[in-house]
Amino acid sequence: MNRKLADELATTRREQKEQIQQLLERFGAVPASASDRTTEAGRDSRAVDEPAPPNEAVEAANMDSPVPDYTEGQFNPSTLPPGTPPAPSSRSKRSPLLGSFGPGFRFQTEDEKFRLQVHYESQIEARIWGQSDQDPTNSGFFLPRQRIFFDGNITKSIEYELSINRGLNNINLLNAYINLHFNDRFQFKFGRFFTPLPYDQFAISNYWLLTPERSIFTTNLGLNRQIGMMGWGYLFDKRVDYAAGIFNGSRNSFESLHNGVDFVGYFNARPFQESEGLPWFKFLNLGTSVAYGFQDQSPVPRTFRIGGGSPDANIPGTATVPFLTLNPNVVEQGERLLGSVHSAYFYKGLSLIGEWQYGYGNYSTPGRRSSTQVPFSGFYVAGGYFLTGEHIERRTRLRPLRPLVPTNKGEHRGLGAIELAGRVSELRLGEQIFTAGFANPDLWSNQVITTELGVNWYWNEYIKVYAFWLHGEFADPVQFRPGRLQDTADMFWLRFQLYF
Repeated sequence: MNRKLADELATTRREQKEQIQQLLERFGAVPASASDRTTEAGRDSRAVDEPAPPNEAVEAANMDSPVPDYTEGQFNPSTLPPGTPPAPSSRSKRSPLLGSFGPGFRFQTEDEKFRLQVHYESQIEARIWGQSDQDPTNSGFFLPRQRIFFDGNITKSIEYELSINRGLNNINLLNAYINLHFNDRFQFKFGRFFTPLPYDQFAISNYWLLTPERSIFTTNLGLNRQIGMMGWGYLFDKRVDYAAGIFNGSRNSFESLHNGVDFVGYFNARPFQESEGLPWFKFLNLGTSVAYGFQDQSPVPRTFRIGGGSPDANIPGTATVPFLTLNPNVVEQGERLLGSVHSAYFYKGLSLIGEWQYGYGNYSTPGRRSSTQVPFSGFYVAGGYFLTGEHIERRTRLRPLRPLVPTNKGEHRGLGAIELAGRVSELRLGEQIFTAGFANPDLWSNQVITTELGVNWYWNEYIKVYAFWLHGEFADPVQFRPGRLQDTADMFWLRFQLYF
């Protein structure tokens, strides 16, 4: 009896194998002969009648599946659709990741062709204005920047960044670009990112500024981030930095408000970088930047401020003092030119940076036959010096010699790095802003100069504290509340910054 059952079982198994073989031959999944089941060099040695692992079978089947891929390949179906033939086995193409920290969280493959980094920036500050009854400006605690950055590369030549920013009342896109990095001498970037104008915007990230924010000219008239494309790179043993591109014309824009685009160019050189005979001038930077285009849009910004972060940036708008507000019916229409000439000098613990900024814009109101050109001019001179012995070559991440909060084993605890810093900054708009009827001269001033003095305290390479006094002087009294004018404005500025 047992022998009979064994014979019947063997016959059934043989018939099942023959049926499976016929199905596989019909769909071309395996060779017709059972003898071809043996392993070829470099191929999977799994037998025909051995089922593929679920993940491999699903991946292979989805290559030729009638089921729509609604998730762009991110999530595969757990079961195969009816009628789908068994898939041949395939080796997984996933590569293991190596994780590390410092700075940021980094995940990358062993060959470094695929990389993802995560960075975080947090700024928490207190602003205390000397005038306690200003309107709409007020003192208090604010969150000027809360940002998360995702950057890395897909193959070594294709780099990317996506970052989001928490503003005063919303979350928005900060940067979103792809950079083709085939050679340091020429790279090509397209997406949304900082335009290469001027030096204190393009060459220095906000984390490493001498003062809490950039110059008055840059924060009110700079183009900030725009959507466009740019070629850039380093030449002559990286003694020359350059960039040139075209961008949407609206300041700090996400979308173009008109048909025109701006050309923006940047040039910076360190002529004595490789000179052995002039070590004092090794890190002297000289250069210029320019932007030119035609505008036809609502003006950005409409209100010019001190203590601001960027054009039309209400971050925090309630803690900035206006000195000029355009009338509601004014539009920006016609040519616009912005430019600067800069120099930056670094030697041991000393930083000296200065720019002369210039340009013009055209404004108009409904019913006017032509626009009126309004000239812009400004400058700033900034300096800083480390009292604790740290040396720098440019404004970048600094590691204190004796951090207050050590981050590495074996570091000696100390006071951290202490840097005295200061800046004088000026912005002037032409009298045409009043004579052409674009703003009210009884309420506003077309010229302001600010003085900032303070201390930068670096606890370690990730934490920085700003403690500053800002003093603003207006050429004419400006409105600080309905029915009241003021000639000056003063603020105590305390900011805690974390960036890794």
